[in-house]
Amino acid sequence: MENPILDSRLLAQRAQIDELIKQLHTFSGEIGHQELNDTINELRNRLHEPFMFVVAGEVKAGKSSFINALLDTGREITKVAPQPMTDKVLQILYGEKEEVVAVNPFLEKIYLPVDILREIAIVDTPGTNTIIEQHQEITERFIPASDLIVFVFEAKNPYRQSAWDFLDFIQQEWRKKIIFVLQQKDLLGEEDLQVNIRGVEEQAQKKNIEQPLVFAVSAKAELEGDKEHSGFAPLRKYIRENITGGQAARLKLENSLAIAATLTERLGKALEARRKQYEADQNFRREVGQILDRQTQQAERQAERLIENAVATYRQITTEKERQLARELSFFALLRRSLTGLF
Repeated sequence: MENPILDSRLLAQRAQIDELIKQLHTFSGEIGHQELNDTINELRNRLHEPFMFVVAGEVKAGKSSFINALLDTGREITKVAPQPMTDKVLQILYGEKEEVVAVNPFLEKIYLPVDILREIAIVDTPGTNTIIEQHQEITERFIPASDLIVFVFEAKNPYRQSAWDFLDFIQQEWRKKIIFVLQQKDLLGEEDLQVNIRGVEEQAQKKNIEQPLVFAVSAKAELEGDKEHSGFAPLRKYIRENITGGQAARLKLENSLAIAATLTERLGKALEARRKQYEADQNFRREVGQILDRQTQQAERQAERLIENAVATYRQITTEKERQLARELSFFALLRRSLTGLF
């Protein structure tokens, strides 16, 4: 039986977090940070949705088969084929009846009456080595609001670069909770499998994931009913004990709060960058103003000197002309010109 006190507390906490995210959304809009504004809006929209898994990995890693086996509906939910079939981002949610809603050419929502989807939602992404611009934009929109990233690797070769590059993006930008799945473990021997499990653990530790969780599974064995050897039992136990066993709502709020803290930090950095730019602009304007003032003063001094020189030259010329005129108009000068005119 659910604890009504706990539920009311969770509802109150969710309302508080929703208000916090609303304030962040308003603030990011006021400072004109469109990218974070969109991310915060996505987070707020998903706050009331179930705990969300984002399944990532390269093409042919077996992501679609993994999801089909995890949901255990007895039929194919995500298409499985030799060639890449997940050409859209698929969000799989609980619904009273089965329904597919095309949100846009690159995103579909699939509603299914499957009990596990009451507490979790699953996002199936295109392969990290085939993501086109639109897919990447949508995929990266889901990452900030996700509660758990499930990285699915091909058990035979979990070292391909594109998936680890995508992990770098997640770690650097959002520091998400991550688990690793080595799919298709039935295709290699136990000794080689253990080597690759240790290899993934070591690689993850290099990416600052201190205690990486690695699950080796075979979706083929699970779907064929060989549950003893499929490896899904430990994974389901982890999900049951850490997520669906009454923990999903609490973990969702904790994760949303952590995301809000990350967004606050990023907004702070953006604001600090703008403050520094404003100060740099102010200093530049001040320097330009000082240069203009100096040039104005210099121009004024030059103008004064030019005026003084012009006045001095004018006075010199007029003085000489006055003297010359005085000489020419003197009595003896006039007499001399008169006598010269007579002879």
